[in-house]
Amino acid sequence: SGEMVPEIGLGVAAYSGGPDPLRRGVSLGAVLIDTAESYGTEDVVGEAIRGIRDEVFIATKVSPAHFRYDDVIDAADNSLRRLGTDRIDLYQLHSYSSDIPIAETMGAMDRLVEDGKVRFIGVSNFSVAQMREAQAAAANKIVSNQVRYNLVYRTIEEELLPYCQEHDVTIIAYSPLAIGIDKLRAGLTEGALGDVAGAA
Repeated sequence: SGEMVPEIGLGVAAYSGGPDPLRRGVSLGAVLIDTAESYGTEDVVGEAIRGIRDEVFIATKVSPAHFRYDDVIDAADNSLRRLGTDRIDLYQLHSYSSDIPIAETMGAMDRLVEDGKVRFIGVSNFSVAQMREAQAAAANKIVSNQVRYNLVYRTIEEELLPYCQEHDVTIIAYSPLAIGIDKLRAGLTEGALGDVAGAA
């Protein structure tokens, strides 16, 4: 896309810290904030970016339950309202749905770009085959795929990562520190993450 964002962003999937820590993160250079309608955190992101909207790159996601054409449009409008902004920088399909034709969903995503409500479109948790199908149905380029990727979970390196590199699709890694893996959780949260938090 030509858009430059920092390598470290702020994910708010299980966030409950209020707007101030997010604003602090933005002030330290973490200007990419990633949320989703299903996270229930778009409101707090909206509070955090009030007055600094032009400094922040906002990514959010539409849930598969809303992949029908009209539902995608409505979901985007609701996200825009909760975020308190007139545009979503990156709007992502949260996962693939085999229940709704991808062409219908991508048609709505293209419409959102045409209407200026969305700048770029992306996907999340899509395989190579699913990405090919989605891109074939879309007029606009899919610029990103958000997937689980860390030192423990590296399955994307076999097929998905090479495909994305070849087609200039950005990988957005979620759970990059493998949080949730019991044998690592204590060491990561009490060790490296504690050190990082203390330094901030």
